[in-house]
Amino acid sequence: MMGKGRGGLERAGIDCHEALSRAGCEVVSVIHAASQLADAYRRAGTAIPLRSLGAWDVVAALRLRRKLRDRTFDAVVVHGNRALYLARRLGLDAPLIAVCHTTNYNILKTLDLIDGAIVLSRHYFDVLTRAGFPARRIREVSNSIRLGDEPGDPPDRDVPVIGGLGRLVPNKGFDVLLGALVLLKERSTAFRCVIHGVDDAGSVAAFEKMRGQLGLGAHEVAFPGWTAEPQAFLRSLDIFCLPSRREVQSIALLEALAAGRPIVCARIPGLEQVFTEGVEGIFVDIEDRVGLADALDALLRDRDKRLAMGRAARRRAHDFDVDAVGGRLRAALEELARGAA
Repeated sequence: MMGKGRGGLERAGIDCHEALSRAGCEVVSVIHAASQLADAYRRAGTAIPLRSLGAWDVVAALRLRRKLRDRTFDAVVVHGNRALYLARRLGLDAPLIAVCHTTNYNILKTLDLIDGAIVLSRHYFDVLTRAGFPARRIREVSNSIRLGDEPGDPPDRDVPVIGGLGRLVPNKGFDVLLGALVLLKERSTAFRCVIHGVDDAGSVAAFEKMRGQLGLGAHEVAFPGWTAEPQAFLRSLDIFCLPSRREVQSIALLEALAAGRPIVCARIPGLEQVFTEGVEGIFVDIEDRVGLADALDALLRDRDKRLAMGRAARRRAHDFDVDAVGGRLRAALEELARGAA
């Protein structure tokens, strides 16, 4: 995992490491030396920091090869294109398996470089097979989460809290959420919204400016930056909102299930496998700010419905627990490795 940030891709790398470790595998993670999550990787187990200038840094590959010269592996698992190109240069005698976290990096152009693929949803399985990648070299395994203690119900308060979590970039659709909140304000629906995250420059200034331009106040919508405790944040909410334009399988969405909170989510292909419409949450069309406002409004005005969906969400979260996913992931890697032999 050569990502340096704190987004879902980097967090998924840590989760993969822990899931496989708990499934009885010996795991060595190679991470970028400037990773903001380096401490978390070290707590998860063996982590080798590596300085790299990018996907085409040949010197970085030589340095890593020296660090790994006394080790043998049954599989090399890569997260993202930078990790894939680095692993290819190592010349390790082990199958190379890519975890396909996102369509944002073009895995479809690198299918001839990998021996197998882990996809997070049936939709992505179909994407790869339509691109010509053999179905026998693909396994579907979801992202994993840690359930933690039972969350309990949120307090009964006059102004319910809506939450969002993710990078403040166009794909995440938080501008659509702000548009929906404007409609809620016009309807005199009581709400408060907190969105944790920063943009690619590490700032929230652009969204604070957008908030003001839309006539929303800081007391109505807060942008506190990244949170070091996403689970505690999600448990503090009444509703979790995922207004993204593009996702494969959001870890924040899975963590909202574990927090036992109802979900309002953009209808992105693949996410229908995460929860059931009307049971744990509500789907709305991508970029539909009116539909998003309607779904939020319905939940904001009906605490009993929020509580029922939240309790169902917690039950659903057990399917994504790190121990359950770890066993499935280990089995998938063993099958793909045997097929590549």
